[in-house]
Formats: sequence, C-alpha cells, structure tokens
Amino acid sequence: MGTVLVPQRRKRVAVVGGGPAGLAFLRAFKESGLDWEVILLEVRDEIGGVWYRSDDARPDPEHSKLPESPIYDSLTANLPVNIMAFNDYQFPPGTALFPPAAAVQQYLLEFAKDFDLRPYIRLQTRVKKAYWRDGAWDILVAGHSQVERFDHLAVANGHYNKPCEPDLPGLQEWGAAEGRDVMHSIWYRGPSAYAGKRVVVVGGGHSGRDLSIEIAQVAAETYHSVKGFVRVDTTDPKQRSPPERFEVEGNGKVIYTDGSADEGIDVVILATGYEHNVSFLPQVIAQRLPPTAEEFPRHLWNSGAHIYPLARHIFPISLDFPPSSLAFIGLPNHVIPFPLYEAQALAALHVFTHPETLEIEQEKVWVRARNEYLKEVARKTGEDELRTVCRLWHRIPDDAQFEYRNALLRFAGATKWLTYDWLPEMYAKRAILREEWR
Repeated sequence: MGTVLVPQRRKRVAVVGGGPAGLAFLRAFKESGLDWEVILLEVRDEIGGVWYRSDDARPDPEHSKLPESPIYDSLTANLPVNIMAFNDYQFPPGTALFPPAAAVQQYLLEFAKDFDLRPYIRLQTRVKKAYWRDGAWDILVAGHSQVERFDHLAVANGHYNKPCEPDLPGLQEWGAAEGRDVMHSIWYRGPSAYAGKRVVVVGGGHSGRDLSIEIAQVAAETYHSVKGFVRVDTTDPKQRSPPERFEVEGNGKVIYTDGSADEGIDVVILATGYEHNVSFLPQVIAQRLPPTAEEFPRHLWNSGAHIYPLARHIFPISLDFPPSSLAFIGLPNHVIPFPLYEAQALAALHVFTHPETLEIEQEKVWVRARNEYLKEVARKTGEDELRTVCRLWHRIPDDAQFEYRNALLRFAGATKWLTYDWLPEMYAKRAILREEWR
C-alpha cells in the first residue's frame, strides 16, 4: 500500500481589536501570503478603535457607563500627517497637517477598504475569554457557548478604554458633596458645561493641556495641575503643582503638593491617562503589585501601566504559553503609533512562522538590563522604584523609538520600511509645528 497523506489543518490566527493596531496586523498578514486563516474580532459596530466616536458622553451625568471613545469635540492629532501615516499609505491631499479625529477615522476606513481587510473582520464581537490550553487558544465570545480554537493570538485592543484614576486622599468624599463634580477626561466633550465654574484639570499629557486651555476660555478660573509645575497665577490657565489631598468640609478646598491651596473649586477633571486592560486573558495576572519577587514570574503580570515580562514589548516570557503563541501589538507609548504597529505586526508574524528566531535567553538579558536602567532612573529622581519601572516600561521616547522600529523591521526582513533620516528631526519639532499650526 502507498503512503496515506493526511491534509494538514490550516493554522488560525485571532486578532483582538479593530483599531489601528489590529488593522496594521491584518495588512501585514494579508501581504505575507501565508495560507492561514485570520479573523479580527472587534467589540464595536465599526473599526477605528479610539478614533471611532459613535457615542456621546454628555447624556450620562452619573457617569454610569464608560464612553466607547475618549475623543472630545476639538481633538486633533498631535502628530503631522506625513509622519503619522501607515507605510506607503498617506493621508489624502488637502488633509490638515494635524487632522481632526473624524479625518483620521475616515483614513482608517479607507485603509481597510483599499487593502480589502473587511472579509477578515467580525464586528460586534466581544471576546469574553482567551485561554491557552493543549497547544492552542480557546476563545469564547459573548453570546456563544462554543469556543473557537486558534493557533496564535494577536492582542491589539488599545489602551484608551479603562481610565486610570489616582487614589488621592479625600477626593471621593469631596466629589460626593453637593455642587461638586469629579470626572475622568474620558467623559469630556467640550467646554460649555464649565462656563462660570472654577475647574482644576489634573494631568500634563496632551488631553490635559488641551482641556485646560479650552476650559479657560469659558470658566471663571481654570487651574492646570501638573507634576513639575510651580504656582503661577499670571497665566490662563493658572499653573499648579499636583494635588495632594482634598478637604470635604468648607468651600471645596484643594491642597497641592507645594502646600498651597485653592478654595471654591466646582469641578476636578482627571486627565490622568489609561490602564492596560486585557481582562479576557485570565492567565495574565492583573494587580498593582508584582505577584512575585522573581524577575521572571511564571505568569504575565498586568500592573495597569505595563505588561511584564515581554520580549521586545511584544512576546510573552511565561511558562503559561510559548512566546510564539501570543503577540501584543501597540503597547509602547510616546511613539509614532501607526508605522510602529506595522513593524510589530511584521515581527509577530515572523515569530509565529519561525519561532526559533526568537532567542528567549537573549531577550531575558534585555529585560534585566531595562529593569536596572529604569531603577536607576527612579533612584536619580527620588521616585518610587516600582512605580517608575511600571510607568516607564513601555515608554520609548524620541530617537529610541526609531531604533526600536528599525530593529523590528530588520528582524522581520522588511527593510523597505526603515525610517527616513529626516524623520527624527521632524518628530522632535512636532510640538513647535502644532503650536504654529494652531
């Protein structure tokens, strides 16, 4: 008798999240020519992720249900379009240098159309659980009782849907008093609700700056409270150091870390960022403190500020699942996101198809070195060591992001997308360009 050939099952890849990171992965997969099956699972009724604003936060004064997007009315991109765009796919001619959110969303819709990504996307599909078992991922989606099996999982669900709200002494009680309000910036849409009020905006990121400037145009007083600020009353908004505590009694007093205070405050807006949320991955431990003192714990750990330990900010170093089974796309911050997502996607596909190329022992050397570097940063600044390591772990600022992106592209053999020489200089001048453009 001749040899009986049993046809091999096509490998399957699940992608969680239909924002820019998920779309970048789909494009990379499609252009790879792999004869595998890929399915992108998106919880909302349209792709776009953070750029897709389908709801309006205003009708819910009790803040009972989180908005699906933090996009506010006046938001524009904080990067020029010519460096923000995906590789070889520019924004249409005539697009504003720093486009509004709606223009970015339309760009993403056109991207999906032009690369024919729709056939691989399932909308209104919420992943309840993804669990690695017996060499594959069991994925259960809401409304279904049967799991689907996948060989690989790409997590690209973004990190702008779970607000990070600092636990400040007295804040909760202060906000419960009649006539006062405490809210995260995810609820903010425009300044009109703050006309005639005294408002403190906490946070020095892009949204904190935008909101404080915008609210100052209509509010009685606006105070922008940021780490590193000293008390300045000659600017509008006025500058304040971070809040230290809130006094419930009296006239709504806010006490800052420099010992100064303001009274009669009506609203506190927390523009304090977001936490990583991968609650559908029960094998990733989500808690503030590390689950073990070991440098390489058995399980992945989600501190809210970082997911640890990962090789190259992408691949798990864990005993729960192989590094080539799972890829996180889009964790780095302070970067040019879209083209970096593409570099990460290409690296992920390379490891999915050639797992032997990821040398875990060598990756552990890098993880140890980064730990030591960030601990030294904490020692020099006098900050809490653990909080500093968590907060800065995925931050890849300035020129380091281009080195990181190019290293991923070389690793994946995609050198056609190596960064241009002029890119770091233009990125360094983005704030000046935006200020002049406004």
